[in-house]
Amino acid sequence: MQDMLSKIVNMDEKVRIENKQAEQRKADSYKKIAKKKDDIYNDYISRARVRIKKNEVVERAAAEKKWQELEAKQKECLERLEKAYAQKGSQWIDAIVDNVINS
Repeated sequence: MQDMLSKIVNMDEKVRIENKQAEQRKADSYKKIAKKKDDIYNDYISRARVRIKKNEVVERAAAEKKWQELEAKQKECLERLEKAYAQKGSQWIDAIVDNVINS
């Protein structure tokens, strides 16, 4: 009987030790998963920042080109308007004054 009781106590002790080890492995696994998650996140953010810097240069160049095109177009329109005003400005003024007076 004593031998049987001793075996049960030993088995219980082994099970407790194995259970404790399993809990420790589980905790270690959670730590590894958390670290891996942080590593993946940090790597993604790092690559995204590099990509943003590269895209910023390209986007700035494209925006500058577009700005220069629009500025040239605006300058061209202004020159045409000034030329038309130089040619027909007095006629426009006379027509406006005439319309105001005759209204």
